[in-house]
Amino acid sequence: MIIAALGALAVVVAVVLVTGFWVPGFFTRTELDITQAQNNIQTLLSDDVSGYGPGHVRDAVCNQGRNPVVKKGATFVCNVSIDGVKREITATFQDDNGAYQISLPQ
Repeated sequence: MIIAALGALAVVVAVVLVTGFWVPGFFTRTELDITQAQNNIQTLLSDDVSGYGPGHVRDAVCNQGRNPVVKKGATFVCNVSIDGVKREITATFQDDNGAYQISLPQ
């Protein structure tokens, strides 16, 4: 009886571990490197052609410096200084792989 119970428990634990880490993966989560995102956003906004130009954008801080969990449709907020004026940008994840799109500064 005890051996059968231990065997059943081992099967349950194995199923939970497989489904948790492999499919659908509810124990694993992907986080965005917020330092890299801050650098990328500041570089994008400083572009000569599509942004404000070099020297105009400073102090990008996103998600209060914490790595956000990557999930399609989720958002995080970045605060930047453009020509000395504090602005807010919202970034929205476009997929579950970490691609994001940023809004115009508000």
